[in-house]
Amino acid sequence: MEIKNMNNLPRPCQKVAEFSDKQQYGEAGFWEKLRVQIHILHCKHCHSYHIKNEELTLLLQNHELKFLSKSEKEELKARMAL
Repeated sequence: MEIKNMNNLPRPCQKVAEFSDKQQYGEAGFWEKLRVQIHILHCKHCHSYHIKNEELTLLLQNHELKFLSKSEKEELKARMAL
């Protein structure tokens, strides 16, 4: 389930979404992590959000981006100007 507007969620779900985000970045404390785990056991919407959040975090952590050098950027700009 996609969460489109956080304001439409019940208050406990809003807090769990916030804690879930913190947990993904290693900022959540023990009680926040426990609260997320307990809540997602019975709330399918928050469980889905938490799983998608974990997947996105893993994708971003394991990326292999190649950045263009300055000369490659200039070459690309020149080709686009034609």
